Amino acid sequence: MLNNRSRTVIGVMPKGFQFPEVAELWVPMALTPKLWTRNDHGLEAIARLKPGVTIEQAQAEMSQIASNIEQQNPVTNDGMSVGLTSLRAGLVGDYKKALLILLGVVAFVLLIACVNVANLLLARSTARQKEIAIRAALGAKRMRIFRQLLTESLLLGLISGVIGLVLALWGMDLLLAAIPIDIPFWMKFDLDGRVLGFTALCSLLTGFVFGTMPALEASNPDLNETLKEGGRGSGGGARHRMRSALVVAEIALSLVLLVGAGLMMRSFMGLQHVDAGLNPNGVLTINVALPGAKYRPPEKRLAFFQQLLERVRSVPGVQSAGAVSDLPLSGDSWGRSLTVEGRPVVAVGEAPMINHCVITPNYFGAMGIPILSGRDFSETDTKESPKVTIIDERLAREYWPDGDSLGKRIRFGPPESNEPWHTIVGVVREVRHARLDASTRKSVYLTFPQNPIGGMSLAIKTEGRPENLIAAVRNQVKQLDPDLPVTRIMPMTEVISRSVWQPRLYTALFGVFAVVALILATVGIYGVMSYSVTQRSREIGLRMALGAQRVDVMKLVVGQGIVLAAIGVGVGLAAATAMTRLMSSLLFGVSATDPLTFAVVSVLLTGVAMVACFIPARRAAKVDPMVALRYE
Repeated sequence: MLNNRSRTVIGVMPKGFQFPEVAELWVPMALTPKLWTRNDHGLEAIARLKPGVTIEQAQAEMSQIASNIEQQNPVTNDGMSVGLTSLRAGLVGDYKKALLILLGVVAFVLLIACVNVANLLLARSTARQKEIAIRAALGAKRMRIFRQLLTESLLLGLISGVIGLVLALWGMDLLLAAIPIDIPFWMKFDLDGRVLGFTALCSLLTGFVFGTMPALEASNPDLNETLKEGGRGSGGGARHRMRSALVVAEIALSLVLLVGAGLMMRSFMGLQHVDAGLNPNGVLTINVALPGAKYRPPEKRLAFFQQLLERVRSVPGVQSAGAVSDLPLSGDSWGRSLTVEGRPVVAVGEAPMINHCVITPNYFGAMGIPILSGRDFSETDTKESPKVTIIDERLAREYWPDGDSLGKRIRFGPPESNEPWHTIVGVVREVRHARLDASTRKSVYLTFPQNPIGGMSLAIKTEGRPENLIAAVRNQVKQLDPDLPVTRIMPMTEVISRSVWQPRLYTALFGVFAVVALILATVGIYGVMSYSVTQRSREIGLRMALGAQRVDVMKLVVGQGIVLAAIGVGVGLAAATAMTRLMSSLLFGVSATDPLTFAVVSVLLTGVAMVACFIPARRAAKVDPMVALRYE
């Protein structure tokens, strides 16, 4: 039984198939003139192109067909055409750029980690100079030593890849838990063979690329100098400069990620403070869809929702209640063209599209939407009375900037259609129906008694926590119709929160990657400075024996780190200025080159570098000159 009608199952789709949305069953569409008139232009068609036919060729043919239909039906199809796009582009269009940017962020983190590993391998090769020199002195060829060191790097990469896959299995659950909606069927998060192959390739590639440089450096030792030093490895100037250059690169990459994360954070914070035009606090929402077969006469739909709202208003803790066809920021919308009385009639394709909402009286009060002028719908606005409508302030400003919109008439649908005229009785505040981060279509509101549709969302203003009334509201629906499904029960605050799940997820991922990058950069700076102090222990001992104070030694070490940090920050600022422009489409209310974000991140990274240098500097300042010189 489906919508109180018996249906016979004639087929079963493969497991996991849910096209076009998150669907579980499909019914045939009855394309009859009674159900679908020429005024309806909201359907989408799925077509598979013939072999060898491009989308451009198909578009040209469909445009010609649309032109022929327009000539035959000028009233309903004037200016109407058809647009073709690939299914892949249509499905992933909203996600592709953001995911590519996140992929770039992951690559940056991988580069920073690899730079750290390269620095560690360089330090390790310095410590193994005597061992490698002895191998070379006993006849080992340079290529054999190179192969040995490179093999060690590849093993490190493969082991890290295996650990990464294990962490990915755990992290995937966290990622999916952070997505509050039913994800599309085509968006897969499976660790399949392609992912395993990609991970193995990345592990081998990073191990090879970042192990080659230390291996080449270490496989060609100076036998006389190394063996003459009595077993103490010595890092040459070239090796020191290489490690310093790697630290600079690490800081620059980290700054780019931190700036990106800062911009995303500021953007999301701005999005959180956008005025949606309503007051979501204390509002419970619930969706009720009436089966068409059971509630076919409009009078039955009208009677049901009137009774339901009366019952809900009588529930203790409910202040007011109303209903709307499409809940703001829920992802649902209904658009129609608009014609204003007294204005020139335009073609169908050029007529302005407006957001169309059917509401019950008291909806504005329950949702906290202010009425700026005129009145709300009342119980006297019935099917028999003249058609009325309420418009939002943007529509009023566009057509009646002098503020005399009340009493004017508009109608919906094609300009030459026989749709009835509606008299404007009120003007309300603009509501962000589709998105918080952009102004959407202007809106009109129609009263439910004059347009009794079958699916409505209740907006219930409560005195306490909205969640406390879920059971009571469910019970009221059940008493009216035990077989009726109740869906999307959640506070309005959660509806708004779900509407921005993508920027929230992107911000969280950016933040996690940026923190990891900051930690890696800190470890990298600390490692280089600490190793430098170890290598320069004799020099520091001599300086202190000749009268240098501990403060002077600390300034020397910290100053060296600050110079590297300053160079890295400078390079990073230049790179961030160029690269953050790529993510401008993901930002809201903040420029991709926001000076405040760049300044704060620069200061933060410099401060972290100073802290990372401070510990090795303290250790250097505690060097005992006698011990250092005796060691030599």
